[in-house]
Amino acid sequence: MKTIGWTLANAALCGALALTAVGSAVAPAAAQAQVGLGPRLWCFVSPNDMPGDPNFGRCASFYPGSRTYRADLEVRGLPAGSYTYVWSSEWAGTLPCSTQSCTRTYRGDSPVSDLISVTYTNLATGESDTLANTVQINGPI
Repeated sequence: MKTIGWTLANAALCGALALTAVGSAVAPAAAQAQVGLGPRLWCFVSPNDMPGDPNFGRCASFYPGSRTYRADLEVRGLPAGSYTYVWSSEWAGTLPCSTQSCTRTYRGDSPVSDLISVTYTNLATGESDTLANTVQINGPI
């Protein structure tokens, strides 16, 4: 004859196994939502006192006393193909960059908040999209 304790223990074990099975079925969907799948605008501002996230860089710097700061930006994660790029800055308008990467230099004597955007167009399909990132230097995020 089975005891109530034995029945409850079996029920708990079956529940744990069921949750494990559901968790492993959900894992591929979670992996698809991770950074690195699809286009993104990578950015890193230097000099910088903090390391950047390898997927997004660090588009902010609070490194004190530099006379100039450099923002390196790059479109990453595009499918193979040929693209055109049009870069723009909230401060400077259209930028003279025409490849998948662009560099902006800023003076270090005042806080900076500049929205950088890039529109890329797939030459084979004509599809285009715009990515953006905000450069923050010595100011609020």
